[in-house]
Amino acid sequence: MKVTACLLLLASTAMAAPNKDAKAFSLFSVVTFPNDECTTVMDPTMRGLCITAEECTDQGGTASGNCASGFGVCCFTTVTDAGAITNNVTYIQNEGFPTAVLGTGTVTAATRAFTVEGGENICQVRFDFEAATVFEGPTNGGCAGDTITVGQTSTTIGNGFTNLCGTLSGQHIYVENDGANPAATLNVDTSATTLARTWKILVRTIECNSPAKAPGGCLQYFTGASGNIVSFNAGTTGALLDDLLYNICIRREAGMCSYTVRQARSATGATPDAFTVGADAAGRVGLANCAGAMLIIPNSAVQAPEYCGSVLTNTDSDTTASPVTGNGAQFQITVLTTAAGNAGATGSGFDLVYAQVGC
Repeated sequence: MKVTACLLLLASTAMAAPNKDAKAFSLFSVVTFPNDECTTVMDPTMRGLCITAEECTDQGGTASGNCASGFGVCCFTTVTDAGAITNNVTYIQNEGFPTAVLGTGTVTAATRAFTVEGGENICQVRFDFEAATVFEGPTNGGCAGDTITVGQTSTTIGNGFTNLCGTLSGQHIYVENDGANPAATLNVDTSATTLARTWKILVRTIECNSPAKAPGGCLQYFTGASGNIVSFNAGTTGALLDDLLYNICIRREAGMCSYTVRQARSATGATPDAFTVGADAAGRVGLANCAGAMLIIPNSAVQAPEYCGSVLTNTDSDTTASPVTGNGAQFQITVLTTAAGNAGATGSGFDLVYAQVGC
């Protein structure tokens, strides 16, 4: 964890009986404080970094509120133009956010590359696609127009996706780094299609010894005894993306031995449906029944923990949703879709609730 140090003037003159020979002196103390994340005063939804006012100015940030008992300021940084990101906790936004862009007039295709500063102490980069991050959606499951891609200097592990597009609000991804610099490059590429788009992406670099570091091989990482997990590009007009292979990891809380996964909503009359993975009209279980798209929820008692179809169920060919139980040393869900495997059916994807179960 990075720490800021500053000098504090404690006293300027010795306190003693009058003495013409008494000499004035100054006493200074070094004050240090960790450069933790903080919440800005100007916008409670915006995150910043606790540093000194001088550091904030030098880094091109904006101070919004105090932190560290008044010794630091909550400094937030936003960028709109492509280039290098050198400050931790930086927002990538479209010009004029939250106003949409590229929705009127003649639109030209554009490529924007944002390189994230790394180094030997940076093991991961986390990208949070915050509210109102909306791009052109996929065609037949593939991102043929707008694309969000991540390039890595590190070669230790892949991203788990070819590209992302569509509605990404509320999503996040982790990118591994093995000490390389830059740690990652986020590419935001838009097509020549006239369509209103907005993006607000928070970039965090994670040090190797940080408690915020996700387990290796996890594209997404959730903490807490329960939570909500949604597929990329979900929604009424969304669609499950093709060519995915990634792990959604859940931090195993103390005293927990297993977890359940269920649909966030009933399949009957829900819009969008909370679980449509593949084209089968019933819920299916087993690798042989889930050729083009599936979720894998490991369970030591289940020989074929692959799930797909129109409902999430623990019984093959059932049309009624039911919770699925997972366990193991690492709590996780693997998402797998093949190239052109789901035909980009409108409304396909998943909206799930997980809950950890005590031993």
